[in-house]
Amino acid sequence: MDATLPTGPALAPVRPPAGLDVPRTRLLRRLAVADGVAVVLLRAPAGYGKTTLLLQWAATDTRPCGHIDLHDVAVDGQLAVADAVAAIALALDAIEPLAPAPRAALGMTTTLDRPLLRTLAGVLAARRTPFVLMLDEAHLLRGHDAAVLLELLAAHMPAGSLLALAARAEPPLPLARLRADGLLLELGAAQLAFDADESALLLRRAGLALAGTDARTLAARTEGWPAALALAVRALVDGEAPNRALADFNGADRIVVAYVREQLLAALAPEECELLLRCAALKPLSGELCDAVLRRGGSGLVLRELAHGNMPLSALDRAERTFRLHPLVAEALRAELRRTDPGWEQQAHRRASAWHERRGDAARAIDDAIAAGDTPHATALIRAALPAAALGGAPGRLRDWLDALGPERIEASPELALAAALERIAAGHADTAARLLAASAATGTAPPAAAIGNGTAIVRALLACDGPARMRADAAHALERCARPGWQALAALAAGVADHLRGAPEAQERLEDGAWHAGSLPSVQALCLAQIALLALDRDEPQRALVSARQAVASIEQAHLAQAPLSAPVLAIDAFAQACSGSLEHARSQLARARRALPADAELPPWLAVELRYARARTLLRLADAPGARAELTRMSRALRTLPDAVVPRRWIADAWARADAFAASAVRGPARLTLAELRVLRLLPSHLSLREIAVRLHVSANTVKTQAQSVYRKLGVSSRSEAVARAREVGLVDVR
Repeated sequence: MDATLPTGPALAPVRPPAGLDVPRTRLLRRLAVADGVAVVLLRAPAGYGKTTLLLQWAATDTRPCGHIDLHDVAVDGQLAVADAVAAIALALDAIEPLAPAPRAALGMTTTLDRPLLRTLAGVLAARRTPFVLMLDEAHLLRGHDAAVLLELLAAHMPAGSLLALAARAEPPLPLARLRADGLLLELGAAQLAFDADESALLLRRAGLALAGTDARTLAARTEGWPAALALAVRALVDGEAPNRALADFNGADRIVVAYVREQLLAALAPEECELLLRCAALKPLSGELCDAVLRRGGSGLVLRELAHGNMPLSALDRAERTFRLHPLVAEALRAELRRTDPGWEQQAHRRASAWHERRGDAARAIDDAIAAGDTPHATALIRAALPAAALGGAPGRLRDWLDALGPERIEASPELALAAALERIAAGHADTAARLLAASAATGTAPPAAAIGNGTAIVRALLACDGPARMRADAAHALERCARPGWQALAALAAGVADHLRGAPEAQERLEDGAWHAGSLPSVQALCLAQIALLALDRDEPQRALVSARQAVASIEQAHLAQAPLSAPVLAIDAFAQACSGSLEHARSQLARARRALPADAELPPWLAVELRYARARTLLRLADAPGARAELTRMSRALRTLPDAVVPRRWIADAWARADAFAASAVRGPARLTLAELRVLRLLPSHLSLREIAVRLHVSANTVKTQAQSVYRKLGVSSRSEAVARAREVGLVDVR
């Protein structure tokens, strides 16, 4: 080798950090098929295994690879571009010997002038063997000359060759242009993080036999950050009780704090460190929020720079306005702040709560008020957020707030007890809601009804603990005094249901009002529409019922609430409407969905339980499942005991029992069940359609319909179409006209 080329560590293998030598097979497969690109960029903060991946790639790629650790080339952390060029020349010469003249020029350079650039471009163009040139720690390349060097390397990579960069921050390359031209493959922190299999393998190699749930917990807590996993392994191995060590391991662990301090914070400017330390507890981070908390400007630019640098801070939107710190890093920063300024965190949350409140973001204002320990303000915000917080699109958020405040505060505050009661109703635990409401009233400290928007009367009406008459009185009282649409919708629902149960003609109008005012309450809107569907079914208007039922289902589906307990009655009523309209498959599907939505330990308000059982029973009768229908009617009878003055449900249950009894009697003369295909034919027998026309409607052959019709006659114990229709009406399989 020519004496003008320096010798050194340019091609010496770098030892992977302890614990991070897990095979990255899935990433290596992706790199192996990186055809058509010129540059591969591995960009992530410290500890994501970039060096390990480069070395594993070099060991498995069929092309010769030159790995250059620029950290070893740098002097006191400063990398001269001329030294980088010399190291690159050394790597290229090791892959394929250079001619003497360019070897000398590249090895002795002190400046990056045009002749040198032409020489380097010529060397790249003359390469006969495809190769991979790997520049590790590429974030050390800074400034104009570094940008020129990297752009030249990227532009002159021979066909089949790659420039691979591993960096903690974005290198000075025209990344946007390379992306647009399809010449860049990027692997960031999300891709470099360990998946579940890699995390499990790391634990096994460390001799840790954790249960599957514990391994998944650790992987989730670290979010696959390899360095964090390695630190966790160290804590578990050093600890006497691994399970306890796992439970205790978090970002406040001393080894995590030390890593964050040494590897992430050490190179930051003072204002960057201050922003991270003082705002780490806030979620999500944004420039405006940090400015409001720190009472200064420019935080947005600092956050953007940090997200592109050596910090596990990821943008949550493409405009890079909001950001999220890795949870372990956030915990480590909070632990550091508590040691240096223990009172600041609560102050930051108070300022953040006020800022979110001014912007109309009630949920985040409540989050920060609770974190600040400001219970009175959090309570006032929760009260103002009702009833949407309980019955809107994210009811779990209210549960989190109440859990954070604790049962003692809830029991001592009528406002929080009201919120908890509403949340329990939404979660399908009306029994607990009733106890919360009773306990609140027993304290004798309840504020005037107007202070909580007559919410207590409305919740009492929804629970219907004392029957429809009291339900109607409570709802009417609240309706006269409610001004906010959400509470109006709930009061109208309760009033409409009470009217419906008692057979009062005003029910439809009240329910329509409720649906109208329930814009931000999809569950309430769906319940109002489902009640309207029941009214239509009572009037023997199946098509109108189907329209309202379909609207109700759409409301819960659009809000992603189809798995919520209050959706079970809505889905069951839709099944009933579908069955009455002849859509038997859909009816069966909706019944199954309703069953899945309601947990086994659920306790619905009695009126909802009655309607759920009734809709199920009538649907099951339509599906020729008489035993299932009778079981539902038995449950309906039990639920009806708490509604002594409910006239309409008693008519429902009497009619449904009569249908079930008639079905049972008819079963003596034939099999009890009709197939779905036979039921489809039976539903069309009362029409004017001939069997041939029925076959066309059902998209089957005429012979199939004839065979199915004869089977229906036999199972119903009749001998003609007219007798089959009459018998089907007697047993409730088709509508009585």
